[in-house]
Amino acid sequence: MDIAILYVSQRKLRQVEQIPALIEAIHNGDYIPPIRISEAEDGTLQVDDGHHRAVAYWLSGRRHLERHEYDLVLTERYRTRFGFIPDLLRQCSLECSEDPEQEL
Repeated sequence: MDIAILYVSQRKLRQVEQIPALIEAIHNGDYIPPIRISEAEDGTLQVDDGHHRAVAYWLSGRRHLERHEYDLVLTERYRTRFGFIPDLLRQCSLECSEDPEQEL
C-alpha cells in the first residue's frame, strides 16, 4: 500500500512525542498494531485509525506498507479529509521530504 495516497482525517497529531519510539520499533522489527484504512465508494483510501503509526512509517523512510501492517475496510461513512501524510507532517512541523534519505 502506497502511503503517499492515503488521505488523513486529522489536522494534527495529538501525541507527537510517541513518534520517535514508533520509528525505533519499526527499525527494530517490533510488532506495531495495523493501521485501519477505509476505502470509500470512489476507491480513495483514508487513515481512520493509526495516523501516528502512518507518520512513523513515513519518517522511518518507508513509502509502502506491507499487507500485515494495515487493515482495509469498506466504508459508507465519509470523514473530513485534511490532505495526505506529507500535509499532516507539515501541519505538525515535522520533517517532510519526498526523498526518505533526506529525513533521517
